[in-house]
Amino acid sequence: SSGINAEYGGNMADFFSSLGKDTNWEYDFKKVSIAGTVVFSYVTVVPALLSGFLWWRKSNAPVKLADILSLYGYSMSLFVPVSLLLCINYEWVRWILVVALVSASGGVLSLTMWKVLEEEPKQLALILTGILLAL
Repeated sequence: SSGINAEYGGNMADFFSSLGKDTNWEYDFKKVSIAGTVVFSYVTVVPALLSGFLWWRKSNAPVKLADILSLYGYSMSLFVPVSLLLCINYEWVRWILVVALVSASGGVLSLTMWKVLEEEPKQLALILTGILLAL
C-alpha cells in the first residue's frame, strides 16, 4: 500500500504540473505495478533474509520473522501520509520530503534492529544494521 500511495502521489503531481499546458495527461498504471512490486519485495524478502541469517547463525536475538515483518510494516507506514504531500508542485519540496521520509523510516528500522541485535557480536550487529540502513 505504501508503494501504491507513493506512486499515486507521483501521478497526481504529474497531473497538477500538466494543468494549464497544451499536453494531455495520462495515468501511468505501469508505475503503480512497478512500485507495488518493489515495495512488496522489499518488505518481504529483506526481513526473510535477515530472519534466515539469524536462524542460520543460531542467534540468541529475541526476534522472529513475524517481528521483523511487523517492524518493516511499521517503518513503511510513514510513506502513506508523506505520499499525499508529494502532490505539491515544487520539485525541491518533494526531494526534501523524500529525504526526510527515508531518513525517518531507516532510522526507526535501524535503531530498533540495533536494540534487538545487542546479544550479537558488536561488529556483526553494526554490519547488519548498516546494511539495513543502506537498503
